[in-house]
Amino acid sequence: DITKIAKDIGWKYHSTIIWNEGNISRRTAWGSFMSASAPYVIAPVELILVLYKDSWKKTGGSKKNDITKQEFMDWTNGVWTFNGQSKKGAGGHPAPFPIELPRRCIKLFSFIGDTVLDPFLGSGSTLIASYLHGRKGIGVDIDEKYSYVN
Repeated sequence: DITKIAKDIGWKYHSTIIWNEGNISRRTAWGSFMSASAPYVIAPVELILVLYKDSWKKTGGSKKNDITKQEFMDWTNGVWTFNGQSKKGAGGHPAPFPIELPRRCIKLFSFIGDTVLDPFLGSGSTLIASYLHGRKGIGVDIDEKYSYVN
């Protein structure tokens, strides 16, 4: 369980956000099509764990927000619904997500001027959102072909 691993290395669990991608393609896992023998359920959702170190309340940083009242009200609801990202639009990365996902997390959980770390850089959506919203961004990826964001 990821929350146990996180706890073992000093992180604390705060909450879970459910991202409803909404636009999952109509598909089935062949071998289960219209059969009760071994059906697969394909859910168009991703779970986003909100973890923190030390104290939940931020005491440092610029304390300058760029989140609107409406964004705050909408985004503190634990279910976010917006379309996913196609592989075409993300340089062929196998698990892309739209900039809207890190944009919401960045504006909700950081101040202008903060540094955002993405330990799974992938196609770079988090670094792009960080830059667009006045944050510094650091990205790391195990696959060298995803280590440069233009």
